[in-house]
Amino acid sequence: MAVTLDDGAGADPILDRAARELRDEETPSWVTVSAAILETLRRTTRRTTPIDAAFPSEAAGDTLRIGDHVVRLAVLRALGGLPSRVRAVELDVDGRRLIGASLDIAIPYLQDLDELVVAIETRVVDALAEVVGVRVSPSNVRIHVVDVVAP
Repeated sequence: MAVTLDDGAGADPILDRAARELRDEETPSWVTVSAAILETLRRTTRRTTPIDAAFPSEAAGDTLRIGDHVVRLAVLRALGGLPSRVRAVELDVDGRRLIGASLDIAIPYLQDLDELVVAIETRVVDALAEVVGVRVSPSNVRIHVVDVVAP
């Protein structure tokens, strides 16, 4: 039995026209598409809450404010190597002054919870001190276990 290739050309005028139009359609290049995506992203606004931060050196009369999303990102990065998954980070703010943080986490089954909580508190306190320049008490870092996952 011989095998022949039949592309179906001429069998159906509607399919022939659709195939011809698809072949003739000009496809935009990735550069054009990526430029359009970047332009759309730049037009998108993101609301942020300014948080008062401390200068590394005492600068009289100046203020420094950092967006809350920058602080959240610093907390997430600080917790990167731990055996837990951060589901949410909420910053506790009094006016514009950072006073603590609340985290929702998922932990692996049979994980030593006491050891993990101490590690999370330490890393969060250090991250907040590094980014905002304000040292919060570990007791002001609240950790809520919202899920247990397979190790």
